Amino acid sequence: MNRILILALVFILQACSEPTVVKKDLEPLMVQLSTVRLTQLANGHQFPATVSAVKSVDLKFEVSGRLIFESLTEGSVVNKGQILAKIDPTPFQRKVEESRIRHEDAKRNLKRIKDVYEKNVASQRDYDEAKSQFSITKIALENAEQDLSYCTIKAPFDAVIGARYIENDSLIRVGDTLANLQDRSKLYFSFEVPERIMTANAGNRDVKATAHIIGQEDKVFDIHYVEHKTTPEPITQTYGVTFALDGEATKLFFPGSRAIVNIQPNSNNLQALAIPLSALVGNSEAGFSVWRFNESQQTLALIDVEISKLQGDYALVASGLNRGDKVVSAAVSQMREGLKVREYKATY
Repeated sequence: MNRILILALVFILQACSEPTVVKKDLEPLMVQLSTVRLTQLANGHQFPATVSAVKSVDLKFEVSGRLIFESLTEGSVVNKGQILAKIDPTPFQRKVEESRIRHEDAKRNLKRIKDVYEKNVASQRDYDEAKSQFSITKIALENAEQDLSYCTIKAPFDAVIGARYIENDSLIRVGDTLANLQDRSKLYFSFEVPERIMTANAGNRDVKATAHIIGQEDKVFDIHYVEHKTTPEPITQTYGVTFALDGEATKLFFPGSRAIVNIQPNSNNLQALAIPLSALVGNSEAGFSVWRFNESQQTLALIDVEISKLQGDYALVASGLNRGDKVVSAAVSQMREGLKVREYKATY
C-alpha cells in the first residue's frame, strides 16, 4: 500500500514540474509587392526642331535718300509705332510744296473756268481740261505727301531687332534692307515627321507636346499644335509640322536655336493598367488571378483579373484592379488567403 502511495506521489510531482508551453503568433511574412501603374500603349516620338519667330519682316524704305537717323540696336526691344529710321526729308518736302502750289493753281483755274462756263462763255472742252488738271495735280500732291511719309519707318508691331544691315549717314536705295524685325510674342518649333508616323497618326491631335533647347534638358516647356503640311517633301518623304510656344517663356528662346520636341499621346484610350508578369497566378485557359495586398489589414486576398495583353515583362489589366493597388510579384505560389505579410523594401 505504501509503495502505491509513493508511486502516485512521484507522478504528481513530475506532472507539476513539466514546463507550460505558450503559443506565439507567427511573424508576418515579408513579400515583394508591385504597384499597379498606368502605362502608355503607344510610344511617344522625339523630333529635332528649329525655333523661329512667329513673324519676321525686313525693314525697307520705299524711297531713296540719305539716312539721317536710325535706332536699330541688334537685340533691342522696340514698341509698335516707335520711330526706327529716317532719311533726309528735305527733297520730299520741296516736292510736296511744289505739288501743293500746282494744285492750288489748278483749283483756282477750275473755279474761274466753271464760272464762265455757267455763263456760256467758256467751252465744254475748256471746262473738262480744267477739271482734269485739277484731278492730276491733286493726285500728284497726294503722291508727294505719301513719299514724304515714307521718309520715316516706324515699328509695325512690338518686336526685337534681329539684325542691322546699314549704318547712319549711308545712302539708301529703294529696296535696301535696313534691319530684320522679329515678333517674338510667339515662337514656332518646326520639324519634319516621317511619312509612316504621319500616316499612323492622321487626324490625331490629342497629344501632349513639350520642347527644350538642346543642352538645356532641365528646362522643358509645353507647346501646342499650329499647322502641318499635307504634301511631303519629295526627296525625304517627310511632312513639315509646326508647334508654338506662348507667354513669358518665349524670352528664353532665340530664333534659329536648335530644339527637341517630344510628343506623347494624351488620350486615355491609349493607356492601360500594368502589372509584372511574375504577379500572375493561373493561365490563359483557366483564367488569371493575383494576390492583392490589403494595406489596412496587412493581409493578402486572391483576386480574379482580366488580362487584355502581355507586353514584354508586363501584363495589361482590363479589369479586376485599380491604379495604385499593390500585388505580390514574387513567389506567388507560396501565398495563401488571409496570410499576414509586410512589404519588402530594399535598402541601398
